[in-house]
Amino acid sequence: MIEKSIEESIVLSIFELSNQLKKIGDEVYQKVGLTTQQWLILLHLANNPNLPFLKREKHLKNLMASELADSLNVSRANITNLINVLLDKGLIKQYEDKDDRRKKRLKLTKKGVTLVENTQPSRLGVIKFLTEGFTGEEKKTFLLFLETCMSKISNEDEKIKSFHKLLVDI
Repeated sequence: MIEKSIEESIVLSIFELSNQLKKIGDEVYQKVGLTTQQWLILLHLANNPNLPFLKREKHLKNLMASELADSLNVSRANITNLINVLLDKGLIKQYEDKDDRRKKRLKLTKKGVTLVENTQPSRLGVIKFLTEGFTGEEKKTFLLFLETCMSKISNEDEKIKSFHKLLVDI
């Protein structure tokens, strides 16, 4: 029925890894009263240069909610709820864009910066643990593979949708 393939094994392993990382993240960030998605917002606002979104898109200004929604692939309603929690906790603040007052930009508060800085050693420890044993070349190759897959998904959105149409026709 379903044949074994290295390509499908890779993609399904990435799914499983993603789910495991989210579970670990939820357990860790729950200790500071946040979800993994809220934590990722803080990393965006801290301008973490390792985030794929910030590597792809250069931002000269602080991010807006719509940009965070695009990066996290969530709805505007979902991002609004996530941001409201962070605002209520005093970790971020919202302000009007100088050039267009209709636009609201977000930035970390001192409390948010402190939280990101204080949790950095623990976060980097997990990352080091997950990547130890791989050579520098293997890490670069794996990152290139992931970036190529992400690029294909974003650049070939219509092609991906055509595969979904096959399911509808079944």
